[in-house]
Amino acid sequence: MSNFLQPGESSIRAIFSLGKFYNIPEYQRPYVWKEEQIHNLLDDVDKAFNQDPNHKYFLGCMIWNTKKGVLQGQPYEYNDILDGQQRFITLYLLQAVIRDLSNREQLHQTVATRLWQEANPLDGNPERHRMEFSIREDDQEFIKQFVIEHGGTLREAELKQSSKKKEAGTSIRHMSGGVLLMHAWWEEKRAKINNDAEFQEYIFRYYSYLCNNVLVIHLATNDNVDDAYNLFTVLNSRGLQLRTSDILRAQNLRAIDDERQRKTYAARWEEYQNELESPYNSFDEFLWALVFIIIKYRGDINLSLTKAFNSIYAKGTIHPGKSTFDFIGRYVNHLSAITTTDYDSKEGGCFFSNLNFILATTYSNNYMVLLMYYRECFGENQLLDFMIKVDNIFSASWLTNNRNLQQRIFILLRRMEDISKNQSNKVVAAAQFLADDALRFDFDDEKATTAIDMDVFYQMLNEEGWGSFSGTKINKTRYLLLKLDLLLGHRDMEMTFNKTFATVEHILPQKIQNTIWDVPAEDHQKWLHRLGNIVLIDKRKNSSIGNAPYQVKKDKYKVHFDSRANTNYVFQTFSEWNLSTIQQNHERVVSLLRQYYEGNSLATLQKIWHNQK
Repeated sequence: MSNFLQPGESSIRAIFSLGKFYNIPEYQRPYVWKEEQIHNLLDDVDKAFNQDPNHKYFLGCMIWNTKKGVLQGQPYEYNDILDGQQRFITLYLLQAVIRDLSNREQLHQTVATRLWQEANPLDGNPERHRMEFSIREDDQEFIKQFVIEHGGTLREAELKQSSKKKEAGTSIRHMSGGVLLMHAWWEEKRAKINNDAEFQEYIFRYYSYLCNNVLVIHLATNDNVDDAYNLFTVLNSRGLQLRTSDILRAQNLRAIDDERQRKTYAARWEEYQNELESPYNSFDEFLWALVFIIIKYRGDINLSLTKAFNSIYAKGTIHPGKSTFDFIGRYVNHLSAITTTDYDSKEGGCFFSNLNFILATTYSNNYMVLLMYYRECFGENQLLDFMIKVDNIFSASWLTNNRNLQQRIFILLRRMEDISKNQSNKVVAAAQFLADDALRFDFDDEKATTAIDMDVFYQMLNEEGWGSFSGTKINKTRYLLLKLDLLLGHRDMEMTFNKTFATVEHILPQKIQNTIWDVPAEDHQKWLHRLGNIVLIDKRKNSSIGNAPYQVKKDKYKVHFDSRANTNYVFQTFSEWNLSTIQQNHERVVSLLRQYYEGNSLATLQKIWHNQK
């Protein structure tokens, strides 16, 4: 990388002055600043202004890659922002907010010239925004409507809607939220000032201070693609500004020589990130799943995502550039198909999506690695059958605290790879894999103990005090009760569940002293937390009658069951609740779960449904 870096010091006024233009390059991450970062910037400038309006305040360093372009036949110079993008966009938005709060025409005109260049045919100057985006046209349209346009930041209802709208994209959601946060900050400031005239004076002086006394140290490198990408990576590889996935994107974009293709793939990466939903919490987390799919074991390279991909590249499994983008895109499509489509409704109704919902709601996302790779190897042939087996292996392992599940995942990944390589017919290959011993509960690998003791599991179903679980362990209880709802519910009904509005209800209450419940203390202690005495209930209907008689609970809940099929069954089947009915219900639910796990197949599920009829 060349050492051609031009240092400088500029005021905000100079940065946004006539003839200055900036671009958010294709390798930059979206705008992601939230309340903490935005408020810190506003508070810091406000504090410096109030302490001494003549004092200079340094906002930090920005690094640019200076480039030359042509617009409508006119040459111009602009800067790709390599470092400082989040602060730059925040300052851009802030000026629009201040403009819309101020009633002074002079300030309005000043902000207008700093946000965009008005077309002037006499000078040969075309209309141009001071800040543009290489690939995010929707972001550019947002800037035009809500930032450039006078009064745009006051469109509160539209901004609130776009701040929550997934389809809007990450940058638009956060820019919308940022504008709303800035207005809220200024409203707090207004509340502390005596009258509107003083508030208007304060805004004017604050903006004057921001423009003239807030300074930025900037470095500029010459127009060289390698310099830009290298410098960007060095600056951000510390992990302070960017996620590892953003560095990975920049490295792979650099490997694409054609500028048009580079922007196309950068836009695809944006689409990948916007499409990513539950069960992954971040794009980095999703990329780790792909690493495990590729390497199929855990090793030292997994200490960092960058090292993992560099090792993959060294082995030639995939290559930097288009190969990596295409690979990631393929698995984004797999994830989308698995989590959003109504798979195989003829055989399973909503069972596939409902089971996915339960796992994503109560469990981690490890299971998704296997589902994505299964679809890669075998398409959707018998995918529901595989989903059932995966869920049963994962849940039995999780509920019994078996610690060798990760090893089982890698074994299954390797088996899928071997079978798909040796059998080109995906229908035959899927059937062969589903019959593999590695999908048995008692499978033991020669290098690691992976067997699940199902006798222990069935004993836990029968004897464990599931209703006593709290903290993160409560997820295990929720999982079992949701599984009962799933097995007993209508196959074509989509399940719903919200941890905020649902709770585990003890039908025989936890406190029976001074109540009409006539149960010996020893039996109460024995049966209170068993599966047969607990159901899922909407918490808003549970707040006042926890110790009430059974008939009162029955009357209270009978019109509010919705998709809680197991809860429905209990209150509709049993006219009273005592030790005999608790034991009867307990035997029912344990027997149902045991039948499902022992069968471990779609055929067993269909048999259970048939018996329910």
